[in-house]
Amino acid sequence: MRAAYQITVGGNVVTSAFAPRLMSLIFTDADGGVADTLEIELDDTGGAIFLPSTGDPIQAQLWWDIPPPGASAGSLQFTGTVDEVRSRGARGAGRTLAIMGRSADMKTKGKHKTSKHLDNATFGSAAQTFGGIGGYQVSVDSSLASVQRDYWLLANESFLSWGRRIAEEIGATFKVAYPKATFIPRNSGDSAAGAALGGVTAIAGQNLISWDVSPTLSSGVWNNVKALYYDHTKAQWGEDSQAVGSAGAVADHRETFKHADKGRAHARTTSNLNSARRLAAGCSVEIDGDPAALSQANLTISGARPGIDGDYRIKTARHVLDRHRGWTTTCDCEQPQGAAGTDSRAKPAAT
Repeated sequence: MRAAYQITVGGNVVTSAFAPRLMSLIFTDADGGVADTLEIELDDTGGAIFLPSTGDPIQAQLWWDIPPPGASAGSLQFTGTVDEVRSRGARGAGRTLAIMGRSADMKTKGKHKTSKHLDNATFGSAAQTFGGIGGYQVSVDSSLASVQRDYWLLANESFLSWGRRIAEEIGATFKVAYPKATFIPRNSGDSAAGAALGGVTAIAGQNLISWDVSPTLSSGVWNNVKALYYDHTKAQWGEDSQAVGSAGAVADHRETFKHADKGRAHARTTSNLNSARRLAAGCSVEIDGDPAALSQANLTISGARPGIDGDYRIKTARHVLDRHRGWTTTCDCEQPQGAAGTDSRAKPAAT
């Protein structure tokens, strides 16, 4: 097994210069975290590495020259800007240089606060208008773009803040890779680019290194999700309700804020329904490096034990290329599916 990589900083390919000093290369892809991140840690003995400037473009690519059993073909890629450069050192402990990249360029107007509203517009139109103020080219999945409202508000907030807020409200995942921003349906199984994601299988005795899984969390168990809205035709409050269907659940999840109409209330209960299903499990799995392990992709655990084996949705994937351990991937997962959480063996008789 051998991993290969390429790193470009400020338009210059620095792979060969970094190779003898590279201690770790870390890609983090988070669902709903807005920006993906990259961290390069280097041995900085003698301070020989030229110090990059924040805002410099940075790209990295990671793939297998000789893949291990179970690993997917293809490569992992990051594109962004240098967000921070940090030197660390101590007497008797050596010196390191950490170069951190972020797919959201924090020097742009994306974090600039402003106010604007649109009347009688679709979400696609509002997202593109507000994103344009922040300098972003916005892409919205067709299932979200057609959502119609009589009023969209950017309320003295940045486009990045608005994107996070509205994504939670309508059940979307918001990701940015400057100058592009994307809204896709949560739990869709699609990448931020809108392409269908392949699945990842973690097989005990093959590519599964370790796991820490609770397939059912009582804190994520709800009977229904509900939200109040004002019914203008009846001049009274109404309630939108959707069933979660968690086994044994009796408590209802009630939205804190009231909504102006049924459409807004239904969008919020749908978002809360998806969140409830995701939060029904807690799962951390470490596998041999796999470029297909991305946020929103499906991960199947096999050979761990009955009740644990099954399908989960990746929330965050952290890929680490370490000079000692090689390439490993840690996936934090949610949303148990299929056999996950169910031990199909006969229950022992009471004694």
